[in-house]
This record gives sequence, structure tokens and C-alpha cells, in this order.
Amino acid sequence: MYFTLDQIRTFLEILKNNFPDGGILIAEQNSKLMQKNEKHHDTVKNTNAHFMSGTDSGQEIADLTDGVRLVEEHSFNEEMRKYSIRAKLFATLLPKMNDRWATFEWG
Repeated sequence: MYFTLDQIRTFLEILKNNFPDGGILIAEQNSKLMQKNEKHHDTVKNTNAHFMSGTDSGQEIADLTDGVRLVEEHSFNEEMRKYSIRAKLFATLLPKMNDRWATFEWG
């Protein structure tokens, strides 16, 4: 989210080249919609940081580099919905709006 897709591609290539026997990466992602509405996100609205990319699926990240595979992806909504009605509503009405983590592997 804080890197462009080209920077993410370069990062994945560096990982693959430096860990040729394989590896696992767990990365946080945000949606394309959140990237466009970053001024409302609590982690950047009071800073000079910017969301440089967003994805609708972790597969978009895996597709950047040959040999990288998406293993699984989860929304933070999955955990948040357990604790409040507000979070349950948010998760139901805007399931792709919250950040997600995805697990990738190569090798």
C-alpha cells in the first residue's frame, strides 16, 4: 500500500533472488477504493504518508512476479466482526473496504 506496484514487483524479485530455495511473505494490503480515499484512513490522514497502490485481491500482487503464488488472504473484518455490532455491519456492508493480509510463497 505504501509502494507502487512497480516497487512491489521489484521487491518480490529481490526476495526471490536472495532466497532462491523459496520463502513465505505475509503482506498487508488495502483496497483500490481506500487508495483513492486515503484522506479518510486513520493511518495517513494526519501524516504526509500516501497510499501508492491498492488491490482488489492478493492475486494482483502474485501476478506481478513469475513464481510467486497467493496462498491465502483474509480481511481484518474477519476478526473485527467478532467484537462489535458496528464492526459486523462494516464487514457485511463493505467487505473489501478494510485492510487485508495475504500470504505468498515462492520456490
